[in-house]
Amino acid sequence: NSQAEFMLKAVFEHRLGYLENVCGDWSNHNEHVGLPNTPDDINIDDFVGLEREGSYLMPKSAFVKANTAHETAMIEEYNDHCFAIKHKTLTPDVPYGNTFIAWTKIVVTNLGSNASHMVCSVEPEFPKGSPLVAGQIKGGMRSGTADKFLAISETIIKYAESFP
Repeated sequence: NSQAEFMLKAVFEHRLGYLENVCGDWSNHNEHVGLPNTPDDINIDDFVGLEREGSYLMPKSAFVKANTAHETAMIEEYNDHCFAIKHKTLTPDVPYGNTFIAWTKIVVTNLGSNASHMVCSVEPEFPKGSPLVAGQIKGGMRSGTADKFLAISETIIKYAESFP
């Protein structure tokens, strides 16, 4: 859908320099998720729990080589007041990448009068226990996701007038 294309092109490709961006369809209602007005025969409560898979190639940084992130997005809340999307991101190609999962969440609240509020968070999970470098992993995760969250918010502001 157009929202996925916006994220892939405007945020991931142009703003962050990610390559090989792939975004799958939502597990149901793909053509309706993200629309400003949903058809009367569609219940937006059914959007909660939907998932989609995606991946992207992140450019090399001072700490890691270029690597592919594999992401599962899950809608946790979706109504006229707010929406929340949780992401599970795996980066097996980075050092210690098979030891952690990055959980991120974006919550956007409608404040009315064409205004909104976005809150973002990240939390590492170490399914097999924390490695000795857990602190460095957490720091790198926070830095990388902060860059991504900032890119999302700046891009939305830049293009806000173009969308209904």
